Amino acid sequence: MRPYVVTVCLLLGLVLLINGAAAWDRAGHDARMRRLAGEFRPGLAMVFSGYVDERRLQKARIATIPRPRVVAFGSSRIRELSSAALDASPGTFYNAGMSAASVEDYIAVWELLRATGKIPDLAIFSLDEWLFNAAHDQVRWLALGDVVTRFLEQHDEGRRLAPLLGGAKYQWYRVKELLSFTVLTSSIADLERPLTGRRRLGEGVAEALRRDLIPENEVAGRNAIRADGSVIRAAGRPTIADLRFTARRYAQSGDSHLAGFRWDAQRAHRLELLWRDMKAQGVQVVAYLAPYHPLAWQLLHADPAQGRAVTTTAVFLTDLTGHLQISFLDVSDPGVIPCEETEFYDAEHADPSCLTRVVTRLVRRTEVSS
Repeated sequence: MRPYVVTVCLLLGLVLLINGAAAWDRAGHDARMRRLAGEFRPGLAMVFSGYVDERRLQKARIATIPRPRVVAFGSSRIRELSSAALDASPGTFYNAGMSAASVEDYIAVWELLRATGKIPDLAIFSLDEWLFNAAHDQVRWLALGDVVTRFLEQHDEGRRLAPLLGGAKYQWYRVKELLSFTVLTSSIADLERPLTGRRRLGEGVAEALRRDLIPENEVAGRNAIRADGSVIRAAGRPTIADLRFTARRYAQSGDSHLAGFRWDAQRAHRLELLWRDMKAQGVQVVAYLAPYHPLAWQLLHADPAQGRAVTTTAVFLTDLTGHLQISFLDVSDPGVIPCEETEFYDAEHADPSCLTRVVTRLVRRTEVSS
């Protein structure tokens, strides 16, 4: 019996050593990332020409920005919304939108803001119908999976134990992580990367922060990210003919991610959990279904399956926001605002002029109702 116990203890000790070393290495890397992100101040922009690891960038940026009064949550469809568009002074608005952002990404951003003492006064949510499609894979949030898991354990699965354990519960999860064989495989991979000449996860973000920060007025028609998280698009706009071609392809090729729509009750529940928690912390939440290009909207509604997906989502959000007393607008039909087809970059991305009118109407509606 004794040799067995000794063997188990040695194995657990080895697991603890490897996981601890990996955690220490990640902590050092995260600290370097925060230092670099701290140099990304108002008036600067980060130019880019390809893939950006947006989730790790957001994690580093949220740790260093001042507490914003207003935060925008959503997918790439809200990324054009800037401080200037909202007439907000520097540091008071932050755009946390990310490409293909899921409900779990919203949760991660909220957890990061709360953990750093940066709870905003107002949260603006731009929502997509595909968020609630169980047939559409949404996995990019896994880059922030530890943050999301912590929220879900504290606010859902672990709700019954939370009043009893409090902070001790979080420490227990930390100990379990250090002794986890599942975490072990990830730790070995993390430690192996620099030894085999491969870059650490997130190293591309660190390089971009070191290399690609320039004064915003020198962007000169390139793609860039402002210090407030909003994006600057490269120069050039599509023609009307190009927009209509893109809208047809979007609605007919599956790019809408609404084909085979199956309601995702789990993500719907997680959104409700998130909004309830934000409101409990004193955050005013407003939300809208993002606008489509007019032709894309017509074609989606003409398709029975995709039309049902759009309608089902709108009905759910209307009911949920009504129940939680959250101001909500369904502007998926751009004619509601109205936004003209020339105010779109493609089938689903509206330009700043359209988005500004959407948000202005939403906020004014909130002021009137209050």
